Parts: sequence; C-alpha cells; structure tokens
Amino acid sequence: MTEKRMKPFGLRVVVALWVLFISACGVNVEDCLQDESCGPVIQVTSHDGALPADPYDPFWDGGPVSVKVELGPQMITNPKWPNPSTREVAVRAAKNNSDIVIMLEWNDTTRDSNFDHSALYVDRAAVMFPVTANKEAPSITMGEAGKPVNIWQWKSVGGERGQPGVRDNPNSQLIFQTIEDLNAEGFSTLTDQRQQDVKGVAVWKNNRWRLIFNRSLTNA
Repeated sequence: MTEKRMKPFGLRVVVALWVLFISACGVNVEDCLQDESCGPVIQVTSHDGALPADPYDPFWDGGPVSVKVELGPQMITNPKWPNPSTREVAVRAAKNNSDIVIMLEWNDTTRDSNFDHSALYVDRAAVMFPVTANKEAPSITMGEAGKPVNIWQWKSVGGERGQPGVRDNPNSQLIFQTIEDLNAEGFSTLTDQRQQDVKGVAVWKNNRWRLIFNRSLTNA
C-alpha cells in the first residue's frame, strides 16, 4: 500500500468518527444513514475564505457546530484499556473550495509529549475513514483485506518550538507535532503513505487539547 495515495470517501459531505459510527449502526452503513441511527454525525461547514490554522482562532467558536462524541474502552486487542481517562471528544469540521479541516478537542490534565514522562504512550489522536464507498463499512479494527481505510494520526512527540525537525513559528503557542497520513487493511498492516497529504497543529491550553487536521479535497 506504500505506493498508493488514498483519499477518504465522502470528504465533501460528512465526516464521522468511524469507531462510534460503526458501533452505533452495525456494519450496514446504508441502512443506518437511512433510518438516522448512525450516531453523531459531524456536518462540515462551508467557508468562502481561507481556513484557520490556529485551533484557537475565533472562527472555531463562531462557525462550525461542535458535536460531542462519547468514547468507549478499547478491549479488542492488547494492550487493552478498560478505563480510558478521555471520555468524550468535541468535533468540528469546515471546508472551502480546496481543503477540509477537522478539529478535535478534549480534556487532558497532563500533557504527555515525551516517553520519559509517560508510562505507556504520548498524547495522540486519530480519525479513520473508509477509502471506497461500500454498503458495508470496513472493520473497526483498522479496516480489513479488500476494505482499506485512511487514518490521520497525530502524536505530541517532538512538538516543542526549536527542537530538531520542528518547523519554527513566530507564535510559540502553536505546536507542530507529528502528523501521519496512514493506510491500513487490518491490524499489523499500518503503512505510511509515500506522499503525506495531511497537515496539522495542536495546542494544549488550560488542561485541554485542541487539534486540527487539514487536507486537500483532491489529490495533487
């Protein structure tokens, strides 16, 4: 899959957190969309101008509607996580003629950006999309053979301004962490795309993360 550049299906219409989407409607996406039982759906706000790169730009509090998505425990594979500290994520999304931006926001009393300071993992977040339009959704476990998914993943590793490999920015509050554009067809198949199409930025402020993913609506 390294040679392929995968674009999520339906970016111009709707964005859903796929984990919750599937758990709410089973595997038949067409049916759950029809009877409106799919769970939270994030409507993408249309915007005429440039989309903001700052998660705390006033645009986010006055434009896109924030939708709270409840998170559940991860009990599918090891290491299992029966009691997650993050119980919900607020999701907003907007697009213009060329790009789409998704913002995730969640509470976090500790900022873990170094493996020395965290027992298991650094702070991270991801969204997952089906690559093709099928009646049945791909498996929640990173897709499955023949049903690939595109994953946008953020990690708070190496995000401090001035560290090697981190882009400088005159606004020191903006933190450019690791953003990865990944493809998968099931567990143990996660692969980086050769051309990374997703950008992002995150800010930890007042014990809360705000994270932005940005991607072009078309492949260059």
